[in-house]
Amino acid sequence: MSFNLSNFFKGTSVKEANLKRDLFSRILYATILTMSATLILGLLLQKHLYFIITNVAILIFLAILLIIRRLSEQTFMQKRIYVTFCFVMGCFLLPLLYIFGGGIHSGIPLLFMMIGITTILLLDNITLVLIFASTVIVPNIAYYLDQELHYCDKYTVLGDFTFIDIALTTSFVGPFIGLFLRDLINRFEENQTKANDLLGRIENAATKDPLTGAYNRRYLIEYIDSCIAQVDSGELGAFSILMFDIDHFKNVNDTYGHLAGDDCIKSLALILQSSLRKVDVVSRYGGEEFICVLPSAEDTPAFRRAEQIRTTVENTILSQSIDKKITVSGGVAMYKPGMTAEELIEAADSNLYIAKENGRNQIVWHNGGIPPLVYAVYGASSLQPVHNSGRRFSDATKF
Repeated sequence: MSFNLSNFFKGTSVKEANLKRDLFSRILYATILTMSATLILGLLLQKHLYFIITNVAILIFLAILLIIRRLSEQTFMQKRIYVTFCFVMGCFLLPLLYIFGGGIHSGIPLLFMMIGITTILLLDNITLVLIFASTVIVPNIAYYLDQELHYCDKYTVLGDFTFIDIALTTSFVGPFIGLFLRDLINRFEENQTKANDLLGRIENAATKDPLTGAYNRRYLIEYIDSCIAQVDSGELGAFSILMFDIDHFKNVNDTYGHLAGDDCIKSLALILQSSLRKVDVVSRYGGEEFICVLPSAEDTPAFRRAEQIRTTVENTILSQSIDKKITVSGGVAMYKPGMTAEELIEAADSNLYIAKENGRNQIVWHNGGIPPLVYAVYGASSLQPVHNSGRRFSDATKF
């Protein structure tokens, strides 16, 4: 992701109020810890009195912000606390600490990094621009007073081991920044996981049927269109679709109730999903109708798979509330160059209609043409090839 200056001035920092509040809490406590360590270090090194007073003032200021923050959880007040923290620390207290604490020869310049990070993360829009500019200009004025006018020399006594400041301040600021960034990365990963999970749910809601978990009609049409494009480009050799419909489903609903009907629909979806390959797509086309898309399958293996599914349904109890067998009829159609998705579905639907007219519980292809050879199990050890002429074929089948 590239840096966009216009977005920076518009405010591209953290937008979510609760996350901002949590981030500022961590920054505030880390600053209190760092300034407490700086005060102790100043006392040990016998820093100038003004340095000690400024450090104490910073701790009092931070304590006041902490109290106000706890008393008011309103977002409006929290934003003003962020602005106050960044402005007062960056434009007054830290520059004074820099001047009274040894200037460029101390570890105070490292603390300005904390204010810069905080300003960019917590502030937005024109407030971000103004405070950020102020926290850049004021420290540079302090640098000028130190380097050109040697104003800081009067508050620094040679021999007080000021160089220790840099090492010890770095030991606080460095790990703080590292831990802070690590925390941000962890939060980003957590939010990314949640976002991916949410996107997955949204995608499922947009493409899946809530009752069966099968794909919906919208996804089906898009998938068939993609298969057509692949066949036309030569990427895919062929593909076929299977269309199933539960026989006498209205009677099932009228006799056993809609809950039993829903059980049948869900059970059929499970049989379809378990009987097909992972690359195949099962879609609820509407009501009790399902369409399955079989990439790379010509109509002969597609017919045999449909016959296997029909037999499985016939020998499966689809609902415990129903005391009779439930069967399905099916139509098979293979894509031919030039067909649209609607025309392919219409071809399968036409074959399904013939299956219904011919007595149901059967699979039809080629407008009622003679089906391909299938293998019916007649005994424990004998297999004989037969034609399923479109009538009931109740024996178990193998493919």
